[in-house]
Amino acid sequence: MIIRQIAIYIVEGAPARRQVGHHHGGSIDRIPPGLSGRFTHTSGYGGTPELTAPVYVADEEAPTYTATLRLLTDGNLDAYAPFGSGFSAEELLWKGREFAAVIAPLLVGIDAFDREYVWQRLWYAQRFFYTGRQVLDMVDRMLWDLASRWAKLPIYKLLGAARERVPAYRNIGGATIEALVDDALRSKAEGFVGCKDHSYRGVQGNIELARALRAAVGDDYLLLHDPVESYTYPEAVQIGRELERLQYTWIEEPLQDYDIMGLRKLCASLDLPVLALEWIGAIGGQPFNTAPYLALQAADIVRQRGIGITGQIKQAQLAESFGAQVHGGDPHAILAVANDPLYETVHGLAPRPADEELDCLGRLVVEDGWMSIAWRPERPAEPDWDDVERQAVSVLHWPEV
Repeated sequence: MIIRQIAIYIVEGAPARRQVGHHHGGSIDRIPPGLSGRFTHTSGYGGTPELTAPVYVADEEAPTYTATLRLLTDGNLDAYAPFGSGFSAEELLWKGREFAAVIAPLLVGIDAFDREYVWQRLWYAQRFFYTGRQVLDMVDRMLWDLASRWAKLPIYKLLGAARERVPAYRNIGGATIEALVDDALRSKAEGFVGCKDHSYRGVQGNIELARALRAAVGDDYLLLHDPVESYTYPEAVQIGRELERLQYTWIEEPLQDYDIMGLRKLCASLDLPVLALEWIGAIGGQPFNTAPYLALQAADIVRQRGIGITGQIKQAQLAESFGAQVHGGDPHAILAVANDPLYETVHGLAPRPADEELDCLGRLVVEDGWMSIAWRPERPAEPDWDDVERQAVSVLHWPEV
């Protein structure tokens, strides 16, 4: 199916009050006890910012707008996805014009099933057109969704499923050690196979937390520690050896991703697996940044941040060739490979929907300690594009008819 045209539809939504504020809570401050010189997010150790950040709320409600991107083909199915939202139809239209000017000429005239060709082209557009990774993430997923609807199969089946389900763990939170322990016990009661903390209390505070968690959940429950780049190398060795004694599954992002030599030393020092490459991956380097880290033995497990579904599969297969695991990919990518051991959930349980609610795109299921994708070999209803165009306050086509 050849992509013949792109269209962007901007539709008015419900009015809302514009608001801006500090959504993450806490501030950025030195990691307790403050000797390493490193900074972290205060919410991760129960700290309180000295100053209260402002929140700005508009006096009145204003119209909202959403934009949808459509890649029109010469077949009976098109690719489409949300393109943006905001309080200005004009700004969304200019965002659409930028896409039409920079990206659309790279897509029009290309077979929508040539996903690898498109991926390679947009990968290089990051460098030559300074696009960032978002465009490639979006377009690659659009083309995989189109293939899923065309074949009436979920993406993980098109990729060649390695399994139908994978064990699931849940992230836990809380401002105090007691609150984190309580949340870990809730996670266990919900059936998850393990849980992961994001605690930035420094070495002694996190050792205290780790001991309390293991005592509470027992020896057979998986525990994972993610301090988000808050240790020096000696500190990471110190806590890593304690986590080994407590039979933790891994330590995640203990040092800054850029500290490749520190990570290499850490992997050599610990038997505990070290997971790295979340931040470098997030800014667009994956899958290719994975290779030097694995070659230098600077990561035991690599964070799955490959760009798009296509990039995630590249990254997982690269890691597999080194005998290494990946972690944190799209659920379809996780089920399509054999070396992503656990599914991480922030949102908790997601029970299986009724069969009549399912289609070939699939729905995430998290229950009984497992993640899977429920689906039926039915296509979802296609949007009524004529109706969408009638409702739109602005429509952009390229090439123009």
